Amino acid sequence: MVLGLTGGTEPNGGANVWLLDGALHAFNQNAGPGQDPLEGWEAADWERRIADLYIEAAQEIDEDRRFELYKETQQLTQEYLPFTYLINNLSLTAVRNRVQNVQYTALGGALWNIHELTVE
Repeated sequence: MVLGLTGGTEPNGGANVWLLDGALHAFNQNAGPGQDPLEGWEAADWERRIADLYIEAAQEIDEDRRFELYKETQQLTQEYLPFTYLINNLSLTAVRNRVQNVQYTALGGALWNIHELTVE
């Protein structure tokens, strides 16, 4: 399956992919709502840990602690590789020189911090 998963600067936007009952949990799938349970289905320890981390991080208000929780999810996904990422598109963004405080990033281009931008 080739699928494009997009995101933003808030990691919990991807929880639907990583929670065991998420609609986009596309690996080691269990039966869906209203279906008979799959005989012998079992989530791996690392898979459960990722789901638990997403739930814990969504409830955490300390940004440094949230960072550490999401960092652990990324370490687990890179260790166990439930997905094979095929491409990372290059993007080109242009902003007029009158716009101040632009901070380009691969995650959100030039407008991820739109609430901080000003125009001269």
